Amino acid sequence: MTTALKANSETTPILIAGGGNAARAAALSLAAAGLPVMVEPQLAEAPDAADDWQSVLALSPAAQAMLQALNVWSHLDLPSSPILDMYVYAGIDDVGVDDIDNGLLPARLGFGTPPASGETAAALAHIVSLAGLGRALHAALGERLGANQISCAAAPIADFKAGDKTAILADGSVRRLALLVDCYRATPPWRGLAAAQDLTADYDAAALIGTLQSNRPHGQMAAQIFLPDGPLALLPLPDKDRLALVWSLPRAKAKALAALSGDVLAHEMRQATQGRFGDLTPQGDMAVQPLALSLAQEMTGPSYVRLGDAAHVVHPLAGQGFNLSLRDAALLADTLYAARRLGLPSDDATMLARYQQARRGDAAVTAATTHGLAALFTGRMAPLGRLGLAVMGGAAKARPAWRAAFSAQANAGITADTMPRLMQGKGFPNT
Repeated sequence: MTTALKANSETTPILIAGGGNAARAAALSLAAAGLPVMVEPQLAEAPDAADDWQSVLALSPAAQAMLQALNVWSHLDLPSSPILDMYVYAGIDDVGVDDIDNGLLPARLGFGTPPASGETAAALAHIVSLAGLGRALHAALGERLGANQISCAAAPIADFKAGDKTAILADGSVRRLALLVDCYRATPPWRGLAAAQDLTADYDAAALIGTLQSNRPHGQMAAQIFLPDGPLALLPLPDKDRLALVWSLPRAKAKALAALSGDVLAHEMRQATQGRFGDLTPQGDMAVQPLALSLAQEMTGPSYVRLGDAAHVVHPLAGQGFNLSLRDAALLADTLYAARRLGLPSDDATMLARYQQARRGDAAVTAATTHGLAALFTGRMAPLGRLGLAVMGGAAKARPAWRAAFSAQANAGITADTMPRLMQGKGFPNT
C-alpha cells in the first residue's frame, strides 16, 4: 500500500451507498485513484449464491480492460466467452432462402474487427457469468479492505443531509462525508425531489433468461432475433455448444414459459428460432427478470452522485446496462482524481457538473436507442424495422469507417474519444 493511500484512509471519506456490483466497481475505481473510500457493511458481504450461467453479462473490450486494471478479471473463477460477431434477424419466420442468398436478411453486422492473416479476430464483447463476476468483484474489494485501502462503515446509511454533508447511519451514529455515491436502485429518502424528475417507463415485460444446449457449435457468434413479442438474444458461452438466452417477452408470457418443462420449452424455442440454431435444449431452471426504463434527470446534486442503477436502467437488448455502470465509475474516478490534483473538494460543483453532462448524455443515448429498437421491431412498426435492418446490414459491409464508429460507441459510449484511464487499462499516477 502506498503512502498516499495510508494518508487517505485518515481523511473524510467518500461513502459508496449500495450493495451491488456497480457499487463494488465504484469503490474499487475510486480507491484505485487514491481517494478515501468507505463502503456500507453489506457491500463487504459475499454475494448471494446463484446459478453460475443462468444470468450473464456482455462486457465491452473497454469494460474488460477496466476490470483487468482493477484486478477483478484475474479473480474470475469461470471462463469468459468472446463474441466475434453478431447476426441480427427481424421476424425470422419472414425470412426466406432467397433473402439469405441475397444477403439482405439476416444481417451479419460485421462489427467485429477482421483479423489479419494468421491472427485471431478481436472480440466485440466478452460474455461472463453474472454470479462469477460478482464473486470476482467481491474478492478484489476484500483485498482492498484487508489492506486498509477501503474502510467499512459501522452500519448502513439511513439518511443523508447534503447541507452539512453528514450521513446518519442505522445505528444512530453520524458521519461526515466528502461525497455520497448513491448506487441504490430503489429510491432512498435522501434523493427527495431528484427522484421525482426521473424519466421512467414500465415495459410490462420481462426477460426470460437461462442456459441452452445446442446440437450445433456457436462459433463465438451472437444472434439477436426481433420477434413480434420482443427481442430474443442467443449469446455464446465457453462451451462450444452452449448458449445464454435473453428473451424479452410480455411479463405473463415470460412467467408462463419459465414454468414449462424442458421438452415443452425446447419446442417453443424451435418455433421461435425456426430451428436455425439447431435443437435448443434448456439446461437447468429458467428465470424471469422484470424490464423497465429509468433515467435520472439529475445524476449529481449537492455533495452526492447517482451511479449505476441509481442513475439509469435500460432495456437489455444491447447488453449495455453494466457497461454503462462501469463507465460511470471510471469517469467519476477520473473526475475526483482531477479535482484532488487541483486542490478542489470531491463535491466541487463545477467538476460534478462536467461529470453529469458526460454521463447523462451517454445514458440518454443508450436508453433512447434500446427503447427505440424494442419498439421498432414490434407491432405496426415491424415492417419498417425489417427494412432498416436490411439497410444497416448493407451499410455495415460497405462502410468500414461507419462500422468502426459504431463499434467505438458500443465499446466506450459517446465519449469514446476521451475514454477514462481505467477503461484504457491504465492506472493513476502518484496514488
